[in-house]
Amino acid sequence: MKWLKQRFIGGRIVKTGVAVFLTALICQLFNLPVVFAVITAIVTIEPTAADSIKKGLIRFPASAIGASIAMLATFLLGDHAITYTISAVLTIWICYKLKLEAGMLVATLTAVAMIPGADDHFLLEFIKRLGTTGIGILTSTLVNFVLMPPKYKSQIIEFLYLAQSDVTKILTERMNELLDQKPSALNLESASNELRSQLDRAETFCRYQLQEWHYHSYKREEMNEVQMYQKKIYLLRQLSYHLSNLVTLPTDEIPEWSADEKQAVRTLVSQLNNRIIRSGEQEPVDPAALAMLRNALKGETDEEELPAKSYIYFELLSIHALLRKRKSFVSVPSAKPEEL
Repeated sequence: MKWLKQRFIGGRIVKTGVAVFLTALICQLFNLPVVFAVITAIVTIEPTAADSIKKGLIRFPASAIGASIAMLATFLLGDHAITYTISAVLTIWICYKLKLEAGMLVATLTAVAMIPGADDHFLLEFIKRLGTTGIGILTSTLVNFVLMPPKYKSQIIEFLYLAQSDVTKILTERMNELLDQKPSALNLESASNELRSQLDRAETFCRYQLQEWHYHSYKREEMNEVQMYQKKIYLLRQLSYHLSNLVTLPTDEIPEWSADEKQAVRTLVSQLNNRIIRSGEQEPVDPAALAMLRNALKGETDEEELPAKSYIYFELLSIHALLRKRKSFVSVPSAKPEEL
C-alpha cells in the first residue's frame, strides 16, 4: 500500500480527480456542457495554491478572449477548417501581446472547443461556455487551495541527497582521472549536467514550499529548515562551478605527479568529500596537504609544472574555502530518501 501511494496515488492525481468530479457535478446540476469545464479543470491544476490563484486570475480573461474570437469567427465564416485556424492563431497572438501567457493554453482550448455545434445564438453560447470554463478554473483553484496542502520536504531532501552524492562522486572520479592520467568510467560531463538539473529541481521545490506557506499555516521550524536547504543548494551550486572547471581541464596537459603530491591530493579530496556530506561535523583538513597546495601556488613548484597543477590546486583550495565558511548549514540525511 505504501508503494502504491508513493508510485501512483500522488496528491496531484487525487486533486485532479476531485476537481473533475466537482466540476462535472456542478455543470450537470445546472444543465451546462461538461466537457469544456472538465478539460479546463484538468489543465489548471497547479503544484501550489499560490500558482493556482495567480494563474487563475490570468486564465479567465484569456479564456474570455479565446471564446470571443471563436464566436466571432464562427459567426462570420461558419464551422470550417479556417475558422479553427483563425481562432487558435488569434487567441495565441492576443494573449501573447497582452502578456497572458499563463492562460494561453486554456484560452486556445476554449476557443477551438466552442466552434463545433455553435448555433445561431452566439451570445448565449458565448456566455454558457465561458461560464463552464470559469467553473473549471474556480473549482480546480479551490480544490488546490483546500485539499491536501503539498509538503515538498521529501522531494527537496531526495534531490539534495542525489546532488550531494554526485558532487563527491564527480570530485573523486575527476581527481583520480587527473592523478592517474587514465579516463574515468564515469561520463563526467553528463554527471555535471545531471548535478545541475538536480539542484534546479531542489530549488524549484523549495520555492513551491515557501509559496504554499503564504496561504497555509506552518511551523517556524519548518520555515527555517527549508531556508537552510536553500543555503545548502547555493553551496552545492557553487561547488558545481568549481567541479565544472576541473572537468573541462584537458587531461593531456597535466604533467607527472610525485608520490607525495598524489598522496596529499587524495587525502585532501577524501576530507573535502567528508565535509560535503557532513556539513555540521567537520574534521580538520590535513594541514600538510593544504600547505603543499598553498606553497605550490606561491611558486615553490617547478615552473614548468606550475600552470596546470596550480589550476587544480586553486580549485581544490577554493572548494575547501567554501566548505570552511559554511559550517552551520543543515546536513542532508545520509540515508537514501526512500529509507527516511
